[in-house]
Amino acid sequence: MRLIGLSDEQGQIRIEFGGCNMKCPYCVHIHQPKKEWTVDEVLDYAGKSTTENVYLGGAEPTLQKDLLPLIEGLHKIGKRVILKSNGMKPDILESAVPFVHGFVLEIKAPGDDIEGIMELTGMSRERTENYVKLLRESMDIAKKKWLRVWIRVIPEYVNAETMPRILPDLEGASEVMLYQFMSNPDFDLPFMGHEGPTPSWREMKGLGEMILGTVPQVRLVGERGKLVLKK
Repeated sequence: MRLIGLSDEQGQIRIEFGGCNMKCPYCVHIHQPKKEWTVDEVLDYAGKSTTENVYLGGAEPTLQKDLLPLIEGLHKIGKRVILKSNGMKPDILESAVPFVHGFVLEIKAPGDDIEGIMELTGMSRERTENYVKLLRESMDIAKKKWLRVWIRVIPEYVNAETMPRILPDLEGASEVMLYQFMSNPDFDLPFMGHEGPTPSWREMKGLGEMILGTVPQVRLVGERGKLVLKK
C-alpha cells in the first residue's frame, strides 16, 4: 500500500493513502512523497495504539488493492473505521459496509455542472459524467451507515446560488462538513486566483444555515476554527 501519512494523535489514527483517479488542480497530495507499507505493518501499528478511531483518507483509498483486507483487519482488532472516498468505486464501498462505522464522501459542485466538475477534477467529459453517476451510487450505499458529506467551498462552484442544486444529494446524510477553501495551506494549492481563505466566514455560515433544512448537523471548518450548526 502506498501511504503519504500515518499518525496517531488527537484521538484518531489517520492512514493517508497516495494515488488518485482524479487530477484536481488544487490537490496537495499529488506532490507528497509516498512510502510502501504492508497490511500487516499498518495493522501492527494500529494494534499497538489504544486509539479506537481510524480514519482512512488521503488522496483515494479505494485504489489500494489491499484496502478491504486492511479494513477487515482493523475491524477485527476492534477499531472504529471511517472511510473517505471520492465515490468513484461504489463496489468497494459496498464491500466495506459490514466493517466500517461510516463514510466521508466529497461533493465538489452540483451534479448537473459537468463543465465545472471537469475543471475541478481534471477529467474528460465522459469520465466526469460517469463520475457523477458513480458518486450518486456511492452516496446511496454510504447512507446505509453514518455519512459525512464533505464540501470544499470554492466560491465559483459552491455558493448561495448553486447550493439549492446540491441539497437533494445531501438528503439522508448524517452531517455535512463545509471547508473554507485555502484556510489551511496543508490542504490546498492556490486555484482560480484564490490564495487566501475564501469565501468569507459570514458566507460560510449562510451556506451552513441553508443546508440545515436538509441534514441535522453542519460542521464549518476554516480560518476561524470550527463551528457546529444543529437544527
